[in-house]
Amino acid sequence: MSIFNKVLQFVEAIVAPMAAKVSCQRHINAIKDGFVATMPFLIVGSLLLVLAFPPGKGNFFLDGWHSLIEIIGQQNILASFQISMGIFAVYAAFSIGYNLAESYGLRSLNSGLLSLFSFLLAVAPVQFIDMGGIMPIANMGGTGAFTAILTGLLVPELQRFLRDKNIRLKMPDAVPPKISASFDLLIPVVIVSIVVVSINAMLANYDLNIPTAIMEIFKPLVSASDSFFACLLAVIMIQLLWFGGIHGSSVVVTGILYPVLIINLGLNQEALAAGEDLPKIFVNPILDFFIFVGGAGGTWGFVVLMMRSKSTHLRTIGKMSIIPSTFNINEPVIFGTPIVMNPNYFIPWMLSPIINTCIVWAAFKTEIISKIIALPPWTMPAPIGAIIATNSSTAAFVVVLCVVVSVIIYYPFFKIHEKQLLAEEKANEEQEMELKPSKA
Repeated sequence: MSIFNKVLQFVEAIVAPMAAKVSCQRHINAIKDGFVATMPFLIVGSLLLVLAFPPGKGNFFLDGWHSLIEIIGQQNILASFQISMGIFAVYAAFSIGYNLAESYGLRSLNSGLLSLFSFLLAVAPVQFIDMGGIMPIANMGGTGAFTAILTGLLVPELQRFLRDKNIRLKMPDAVPPKISASFDLLIPVVIVSIVVVSINAMLANYDLNIPTAIMEIFKPLVSASDSFFACLLAVIMIQLLWFGGIHGSSVVVTGILYPVLIINLGLNQEALAAGEDLPKIFVNPILDFFIFVGGAGGTWGFVVLMMRSKSTHLRTIGKMSIIPSTFNINEPVIFGTPIVMNPNYFIPWMLSPIINTCIVWAAFKTEIISKIIALPPWTMPAPIGAIIATNSSTAAFVVVLCVVVSVIIYYPFFKIHEKQLLAEEKANEEQEMELKPSKA
C-alpha cells in the first residue's frame, strides 16, 4: 500500500469520523457560535487599537496619522477599544449560554442573561463594595474567555437539570407567560449566586478569583498553544480534514482553538497598551493572511497557475476562482479542480502550508515582522490583512514569499494534472469529431 493510500485510509477511518462528531457536538457548537457572534466587536476593537498606535513617522501619511491621533486623543480611542475587544468575554458569556439553551429547547434569552449574570459575578472581586462599586474589566477580555465558556455551558445545564426534575416556582395559570418565564430564573439565580460567591470567597484567601484561578489552571495550555509545533499540528489537521472534504478551519480553529487564540491576541493587545513587548505569535491572522494565502492550502498562487493553463478545465476553474481566492475563499478551487481526494495534489496540498508555517514562524521569531495585534476580517486580501494585523508593512513581503513558495511547490504537480487533462480533452475532441456526420 502506498503512503498516499495509507494517509487517505487514516483520514477516512479515523480523522473524518472524529471531526464529524466534534462538528456536531452541541457544546462545541455553542462555543463556536457564541464566539462567532462576538466577531464584530473583536474586529472593530482590533482596528481601533491599530488606529491608536501609528507604526512610526517619516512621511506625509504617517505624520498625518499621528496628528489625527493627537486631535482625537489616544485615550478616547482606547476607551472604545476597551468597550469592544476589552470586554468581549461579556458578550461571549451571553451568546454561548443563549446558543446552548437554544439547542436544548430552553428559553434562550433567560439562559443568556443568567450566563451573563454568573460571568459578571465570577469576575467581580470580593472587594467590590470597598472599591466604590467599580468593577475592573481586567478579566472581561481575553483572560476571561475560559470563564465565559464555563458559565455559558454550565448555566444552561443547570437550567436543564432543574427543568427535567421539575424544580421551579409554579405560577397560577392566569399569570402571563413572559412573567411566569422570568420567575423560572429565581431558583437558578439563587443557586448560581451561592455557588459563585462561595468559590470566590474561598479563592480570595489565595489572592485569586474564578477567572484568575482558571487562567492558572490553563496556563500550560495557553503557553503550549503558542509554539511552533502547536501551529504546525493545527495546519496539518486543517489540511487533512479539507482533503477529506471536511471544513478543516471550522473544526480545528473555530471549534477547538478559537478561545486560546483569542486569549493570545488579548495578551498581545494588553502588552501593546502597556508599552511592553508582545508575547504571543500564534493568533488567527497567522493562518488567514500568511500560511493560507487564498484559503486553506495557500492556493492563491495555484489559482494564478491555473488561469494560464492550456487545459480548458483548469483555465476555467482558475478564472472563476481568482476573485474568491483573493478574498480567501477557495471552495471553488478545492472542489472544482478538484483537490479533495485527488492523489495528484496531496503532496503539494500538505507540503506548501507546512513550509510556509516554517517561514512565517521564523519571520516572527526573528522579529522580521511585528507580532499580531489586530483581527481583521478573514476575507480581507492577504497582504492588506497581514499589514493591518501586525501594523507592519514588512508583513507584505513575507506574504509574497509564501505565495512564491506555494507556486514553486504546486507547479510540477499542476503540470502533471494539466498533461492528464489535455490528453482527456484531446480524446474527447477526437471522439466528438468521429460522431459528427460527414458531409456528402
